[in-house]
Amino acid sequence: MSISSALLAATSGLAASQSRIDVVSRNVANATNDDYTRKSQEVTTRIIGGQAQGVDVGVIERSVNEGLLEDLRTQEATVAELETLDAYLERLVEAFGRPGDNDSISAKITDLKETIQALSIAPELGANQAEVLRAAEAVATEFQNITDTINDLRKEADRAIADTVELVNTALENIDTLNDEIATRKTEGRTTADLEDSRDKFVQELSQYMNINVIERSNGELTILTGDSRLLLDDTTFPLTFTETALFTSTTTGQPLQIEDGLAGTATNPDISSEVSGGDGTLAGLLRIRDTLLVEAQDQLDTLAHELANDLDTFTINGTTAVLNLFVDGAGNVPADALGNEQGFAEVIQVNPDVLATPSYLVTGDTTDGANTYVAIGSGDHRIANAMLDVFQATQTFVSGFGLTASNSIEGFAAELVGFQANQHASFESQLTFETNYRDTIEQAYRDESGVNTDEELAKLIELEAAFAASARVLQSVQTALDELVNIIR
Repeated sequence: MSISSALLAATSGLAASQSRIDVVSRNVANATNDDYTRKSQEVTTRIIGGQAQGVDVGVIERSVNEGLLEDLRTQEATVAELETLDAYLERLVEAFGRPGDNDSISAKITDLKETIQALSIAPELGANQAEVLRAAEAVATEFQNITDTINDLRKEADRAIADTVELVNTALENIDTLNDEIATRKTEGRTTADLEDSRDKFVQELSQYMNINVIERSNGELTILTGDSRLLLDDTTFPLTFTETALFTSTTTGQPLQIEDGLAGTATNPDISSEVSGGDGTLAGLLRIRDTLLVEAQDQLDTLAHELANDLDTFTINGTTAVLNLFVDGAGNVPADALGNEQGFAEVIQVNPDVLATPSYLVTGDTTDGANTYVAIGSGDHRIANAMLDVFQATQTFVSGFGLTASNSIEGFAAELVGFQANQHASFESQLTFETNYRDTIEQAYRDESGVNTDEELAKLIELEAAFAASARVLQSVQTALDELVNIIR
């Protein structure tokens, strides 16, 4: 080897060692940064004139297991959806009450039945009549309070959808910006490792909001699609759009989630609500809460309120009609016993003002109503009270299709309604625990493979320091040889 070759080898070795020591040092410094992936820099033999003439350093690259990263993104979306469902359903359970709670809607209906039992024993007592009306008002108020809670939760979910859409669009814009920078750097042959870490952070954030598919193109840019393969980001972004609903009632339908797909000639942006809600992520959970789970809970509540009012309206006693109409709507009417009339009734149910004004109607029926042909046998007539008790003891036919048993007693349906909410929440809570543990397992495997191991980096640092020292000694030897050569020439 000539002196010039030795000098070239030594200087390139020093430069390579110094560059790689810098990479290792940054790895150690970022060991606790979860968004940082381990970096490495390879060296290759420099060939000049067919002979090895030192080394060349490559660009700094990341050590990332793309398969684990994709699995982690998918699992993040699953956990994010379940966290959303768990948070909202826990509050729904608090509104309905838990099985066995004295303040649940089921307990209040049982209390109403028990006051009617007392009335049937001594119907002439004003205190018994007042207790029935107190219990009835407590039931009506509870129906309204639960409905208010459901409406509030739907409104809150609706607002959260709007906020999340903004976060999705911001993440897409950030990824798009980083895409351009990464593509430019790759064209110039410069490292993109740190930029890719930054981009992955936004992709990871996006994956929590909704289920996505990520494809890396040959120029290093990412193409991002929804779980149903709609483009969110390619050479440009396709942002989501959403309009908040100002007010929610029990019959309100929320606005759709849309995407600006950029298709020419399209009058409106496509509605992707069902596509997103059928996947995972925060948006899926919010849409499912707003449009499905809370709506189902409201339907169940409306069904119970509607059946209670229809069963405590009129009674046939000895061929006569006793009109009571204990529960009515805001206009003072009992909704007809037909499919569809139950919708929204829990929001407006109230105790009949006529009965509140004249509690003795619990014994005589509404004597001012022309349809009432019943004549009570004195103030101690217990037949209407007994007819009301029969309503609670008989099997009723409820509107089917809301996840509860269609044939049940009023108390049984109410208890099943309360239990349904508690069991549904418990199921999602259990699933959340499992999926979170699974997510944590994947994340740990990803960190073990793509994160920084301080012990390994320190060992590598010692190795590189030795290589640096060896190159320095070679350089020193070359310097000595050159000095001696100069002295000989002199």
